Amino acid sequence: MKVYLDDERTTPDGWHRVYWPDEAIALLKTGIVTDLSLDHDLGDDDRGTGYDVVLWIE
Repeated sequence: MKVYLDDERTTPDGWHRVYWPDEAIALLKTGIVTDLSLDHDLGDDDRGTGYDVVLWIE
């Protein structure tokens, strides 16, 4: 599964869109994510950014 974390841009064909870091992390926990695109500047920093996903991966 290709996961696309972004709150504004159009989702590319073949990608599963999520809007918040917790959604991306939940999908990563399934073990089926093959590709990941992370927007760093999401609209609500209180809910996190793409960097929070990177920190979780680390």
